Amino acid sequence: MEDVPLKPFCESIINWLSDSEIRSKQGAVYSWVNPDKPGYIYNEIIGYHIKLFSYLYKKTKNKKHLRIATTSADFLSTNLSESGAVSRGNIEYVFDSAICMSGIIALSKVTELKQTHKDSLKKLANFVYNSLLKKQIAIENGKEVTDINKWSLSYGSLIIKTCIGLYESYEFFNDEKYKKMAEQIAKELVQETFKEDHFIINSQRSWVYTHPHCYATEGLLFMTAKGYDFNEITKKSADWLAENQNKDGSMYNWYLHEGVELEKQGDATSQAVRIWCCTDKEKYAENIKNATTFLKSLQSEEEGLAYNMDSTGNVSRDINSWVSIFTAQALLWQIDEPEKSWLI
Repeated sequence: MEDVPLKPFCESIINWLSDSEIRSKQGAVYSWVNPDKPGYIYNEIIGYHIKLFSYLYKKTKNKKHLRIATTSADFLSTNLSESGAVSRGNIEYVFDSAICMSGIIALSKVTELKQTHKDSLKKLANFVYNSLLKKQIAIENGKEVTDINKWSLSYGSLIIKTCIGLYESYEFFNDEKYKKMAEQIAKELVQETFKEDHFIINSQRSWVYTHPHCYATEGLLFMTAKGYDFNEITKKSADWLAENQNKDGSMYNWYLHEGVELEKQGDATSQAVRIWCCTDKEKYAENIKNATTFLKSLQSEEEGLAYNMDSTGNVSRDINSWVSIFTAQALLWQIDEPEKSWLI
């Protein structure tokens, strides 16, 4: 495979995230752009968007990046639920809310927060903390929503990534309870969901969905940046990703789960690149190169990245926001050194 020119690829994605219809003038960010199937405003992705553009401002001091991050934080702060959460449909999600916490805290590292941002951050932190005390990760009309067959609706490996927002809240508010919760979640869910070299979706299902496998690893990479010793686990996780990478550089959506349709995922592949960059760029150089080539194959004429490629080689028409965000950071970390404490 030929090397993909990293800087032009990265710049084109950032331009799309900045200036296309994937974001509104009011700061909302949509799930995807597809004329046949319009996307929806996705609050979790607004959190990622704020963090990416805060990171870009830190690196470049380009005030356009700061304006974008601030506008999205404005939108987010006026669209919390009565419980102080972010939601999709009628369901309030703890994971999504923790991602938005991290986004606002990222903004605070590069500029003074508005009072509305501080107020929203406190509401989000309280919602996430109080929900996790009860091990609830999704709530509808005050009642818990759970499904052990769905990675996004069960108390499982994806929740390890909430450690990022929790620990950052400890730093922001100087409140030990958030730190203790992050420590507890990391310890408990590693024990329950890490099996030899991979994360299963939850303690009751042995399936691997690569997206939350990467989420869990990202949470632990962040914790290692804060002095915790999860190095052996993150190295094994990175090795598992390398061993299961497809020849074209992609990662499948599912492993160890018979009867599901296999697709080559843009989000998991870009996450794998970030994990390899944070773990050992030299060791995984070939994996990173091949994955980047696959990600380039997902880039649309509009310059955003498609969600995935199906088993027949057809590329999705959903030009996807979070795949593009993850890929932008994966490219930045190939160009420069990775910063685990800024994992999006």
